[in-house]
Amino acid sequence: MPFLAFPSEKVLAEFQPVRGLLVTAPLPGGADNRPVVDFQSLADLTDLHDPRPLIARICQEMGYDPNLVAEGEGETGVPGHSWMTYCDETWLPMLVRWQAGDAQLILTFAETHGRGMYPDLTLSILGDAAALPILRRLAVALTPFHFAQPSRCEAPVQVAGRRRLLGIPEIPLKGFDIGVHVQGNAAGLIGPARAEELADIARSCGLSSLPFAEGDALQPDDLQLWLPLGREPMDSFSHPAAIEFKAGQPLAPEWIQLIQRQSVVALRRRMTQALGSHFDPGAGFLRPDSLLYGVEQQKPAVIAQRLHLAGILQEIENPPRNPHGIFGRTFGTNFLCRGETSVGPALRRPEDDVLDGTEHRPYGREGATGFDLLTLGVLALELMVKHLHAEKVPTEMMHPPKQGIPIPGFADLRWAPGAPRARLLPVDQSSFGFIAGLPVRVDKRVVVWRSDDPQALAIDFAATRVGTHLAALRRVPIPVKVG
Repeated sequence: MPFLAFPSEKVLAEFQPVRGLLVTAPLPGGADNRPVVDFQSLADLTDLHDPRPLIARICQEMGYDPNLVAEGEGETGVPGHSWMTYCDETWLPMLVRWQAGDAQLILTFAETHGRGMYPDLTLSILGDAAALPILRRLAVALTPFHFAQPSRCEAPVQVAGRRRLLGIPEIPLKGFDIGVHVQGNAAGLIGPARAEELADIARSCGLSSLPFAEGDALQPDDLQLWLPLGREPMDSFSHPAAIEFKAGQPLAPEWIQLIQRQSVVALRRRMTQALGSHFDPGAGFLRPDSLLYGVEQQKPAVIAQRLHLAGILQEIENPPRNPHGIFGRTFGTNFLCRGETSVGPALRRPEDDVLDGTEHRPYGREGATGFDLLTLGVLALELMVKHLHAEKVPTEMMHPPKQGIPIPGFADLRWAPGAPRARLLPVDQSSFGFIAGLPVRVDKRVVVWRSDDPQALAIDFAATRVGTHLAALRRVPIPVKVG
């Protein structure tokens, strides 16, 4: 099936993941050391990242027929188990909707660029509560797929009635909010009791291990749990929020559940970024709309609005920790900060002519300063997302008519300088973005304008229960006959 045919709306509404696994593999056969001139075509690069070895390992673990799975039409050879593949001719990115009995899982294969100039193949696996035993099996089965090979420490675990070895890397996976370090013995083995815990958190956090050496602060089977604290790094033994569990002191089920839950948030965020980068690689620092390029040719008002937009997006994507809650936020965002909010390139980097004329203006004899269009647009969007998150959403909000509808709560601003107006409209040409690592259709638009604006400012967006995608800033005609 085509990549964009993935049923994201249904999955986001019904799928409740409780744990995620991250698998990141380098280019095979030392290909990351090949000179760039060796790559003659796009196909050469695509061939380097073949998802089939990972899929074959999963099939082997689950007893599936790899030939049936490769067809991507849902068949696995096991009754009650289905495997639907969504990708285009180049294979990557790829989404898989996997049903294993009562268990539901979503797999995402994508290229990521976290290590220098060459990409890595990254697999994210999310599963619901019924899938926890399967995720535990896969954490062990996918041990060979890691940067640091061979693993310097191993943990013997019981999986599906068999004793198997779980490899623990020396280098932890990056991108998680929680880190765990466990000390092996001198031979690099983890004790059985501690090993059983590790199978429940491996690949769901920044897990690492080293064999015991004379003089080490940690003894064999000691475990350190690193929790996020502000912006402190997660890869330091002196982390101020480190909790130590001595050998024989178990990691409580509540800690395991916390690690598993945060892995879902981290992987959804990572896959949203990876897929967004795939479809919009960007133009680097010297793109025409960059403040580092041709700044002397840009209008001061446009530069100020571009910085204003950057501040708004910073608050939405990284809500400040403030004792006053939302009242301590400069732009008053609340619902836009909830869940998984993603930002498309056409909103993050709008053209100059979109921002031109959006700045504050004086009105009336006393020169009262009115709202700028960016602030009005974000306010209208905030109000709209709030109502779309309600228990019962009116049909006209879910599917606005062609002429649009007023945005609840915005009418009082008509008495402000410039008489601001706002309206919710359907987009005239749909596009797509990403929420929680899945493609979503952008189908709504908030439009704002002031009494003296020749054109309105539009923000195209998609809203789900899981989060919001802010797709684009545009200039559009002012709606007519709005009363």
